[in-house]
Amino acid sequence: MTEIRLEKSLPSEQERVGQPSVPAEGLERYFAREGVDPLPYAFEGKIAVHPGLGGSGVEKQDFEATLEPLLAEPRTGKTVAYIHVPFCETHCLYCGFYNKAYREDESRIYADALIQELRLWRGRPGQDAGPVHAVYMGGGTPTALQADDLRRILKEVRAVLPLANDCEITVEGRLSNFGPDKMEACFEGGANRFSLGVQSFDTEIRQAMGRVSDRDTLIRQLQLLQSYDQAAVIVDLIYGFPMQTMERWLADIATAQSLKLDGADCYQLNVYRNTPLAKAIESGRLPAGADVPMQSAMFAAGVKAMQKGFYRRLSISHWARTSRERNLYNLYVKGRAHCLAFGPGAGGNLDGFFYLNQSDYRAWQEEVRAGRKPIAMLFRPFPQGKLFKAIAEGMEQGWLDMPGLEAAYGIPLGEVWKPVLEQWERAGLVERDGAFIVLTLAGQFWQVNLSQLLLDYLKRALEA
Repeated sequence: MTEIRLEKSLPSEQERVGQPSVPAEGLERYFAREGVDPLPYAFEGKIAVHPGLGGSGVEKQDFEATLEPLLAEPRTGKTVAYIHVPFCETHCLYCGFYNKAYREDESRIYADALIQELRLWRGRPGQDAGPVHAVYMGGGTPTALQADDLRRILKEVRAVLPLANDCEITVEGRLSNFGPDKMEACFEGGANRFSLGVQSFDTEIRQAMGRVSDRDTLIRQLQLLQSYDQAAVIVDLIYGFPMQTMERWLADIATAQSLKLDGADCYQLNVYRNTPLAKAIESGRLPAGADVPMQSAMFAAGVKAMQKGFYRRLSISHWARTSRERNLYNLYVKGRAHCLAFGPGAGGNLDGFFYLNQSDYRAWQEEVRAGRKPIAMLFRPFPQGKLFKAIAEGMEQGWLDMPGLEAAYGIPLGEVWKPVLEQWERAGLVERDGAFIVLTLAGQFWQVNLSQLLLDYLKRALEA
């Protein structure tokens, strides 16, 4: 590996006067490896979670006083709404978010409580004033709910929230147990986008991961949903599963493309601790999934295949084939948008104040029935939180508008980040397109690492 010489990367003392900076002895942790292929080897390992901002916690007795002025003011800027459905009919081996087994009799009880929560802030400008640009019903498995409950939840969302004329309304779910009655209920409720967790079309891989439907059933269900011609139909695909070769990964992409879907999302498998998959690998019941070099090769092959199929890149992981697919929620929620959150464990954001609903299903119900917004945690924003979210939003799309960010937030980011960006450019992770910083293919693969490191570096520089 080529030696990293700090003195070549650091700005001069004159350049640093009056500018935020990080001590030279602390720079190495932000640097990538040089002299290696950056796609598989830029860093020792990948960061599995998206960059967070932190912020100071608010004491529970101060929740109401803190939220009151936020709710009294109309929202400005982009807004999304998130509805969390906590149920799953089965626990997929790789899932780190499994919360509660689904029983049919819970569908109506959950829907009743959720509708009541949707109404709690009704009449408050913080919820009622200003358009909501995207609604995402996620989980969990929203499509596990009964048809009538799906219909009435979605209708209540449209009645209570001030949805924009072009609001993207997404229902996430599985194709198993998602028949015509539920599909039509979603359409009647106003859903115009479906994000479906296919993960792989390969029946052997699916069965090993605890998925229910086989390849042929998936294809029939997708074709049925498409036949209504009333919504964008998107599938999630994952690379890096145990037993998943490069050939199987490319076959999954080819199958998705052959169905003429509106879009597809290509995600890397993360094996979280204490999930059934981690335990199965540790016990030897399943082979390990792809290592980082193999994952990087699968990522690159996926990008090439999607480009060859004339899919339009919406973000690092999201691709569109038709103009129906916009991916608004996923883009906005990682950026500066407000997020109105409903359901147990749902996380929201009002003007940078992050809140988290009660995650315990029974506690959430009790709070809602008592007429209280079921907030368990509330955090004040980090002082430069909006800038940090703007950076995360740009990195999610694979580039940073440096002059735009500097003009909007009054911080000379080019100078602050100079040693890191110059080193990353040498390492092959970024390149300059005029004043823009653009991620290379390798930089796209390591995007979460790069985002976290940039934000951490900037925070340290501002605090120095």
